Amino acid sequence: MLETPLFGRFQGENRRLVFSAPSLYHSLVRGCVITGSAMIAFGFLTPIIGVDGPFYPGWWVGIGILVVLAGVIASFSLTSISFDLKERFYKRRQGPGLFPKQTVGPVSNLDAIVLISEPNSRLLAGGISYHLVLHWKVRPEVGGGPYEPIMVLQTDTRQIVPGQPLNIGAQQLLQAGVRYSQATGIPFFDNSHFASKCPVPVW
Repeated sequence: MLETPLFGRFQGENRRLVFSAPSLYHSLVRGCVITGSAMIAFGFLTPIIGVDGPFYPGWWVGIGILVVLAGVIASFSLTSISFDLKERFYKRRQGPGLFPKQTVGPVSNLDAIVLISEPNSRLLAGGISYHLVLHWKVRPEVGGGPYEPIMVLQTDTRQIVPGQPLNIGAQQLLQAGVRYSQATGIPFFDNSHFASKCPVPVW
């Protein structure tokens, strides 16, 4: 999967459960905007204050704009989902492109959190990627399709020795899945003992 990996964390005295990109990713996004803005300002100020930079002013302005745009696009493209554990509803932000789809719904629309194991030797020799996958219930009124596509809440990749059970490295994510299930009231299923395909949402 090419999506930015998500990580779960509780907020507001455990009143909210949020799955979003790690703090380092958000810092990189802010760094792009700040650095690009500084480059633009430097490009405009060098002719005024008479300072000779290593490149001509237009270069600083042009590259600065590109860096700012990269940060803005990265920020708008982030996926996330948050649960209000008191009011029992979720807010999801996900989808391709600059303007992801944003949806809100009750927790009762959710079917299960499932832990799966994906053999992933492309990423790591002997690697297994464990995914916590969120599933929505089906809607009979639309031909039995789910309310929304599946969503990978959290991923952990481990290296295992050939011959070992697939789920031998799933303990950390298993414990996290149980905790998320208890907090949200969404049923949890552990399917990490057999191989599954990479979970990809279809939009």
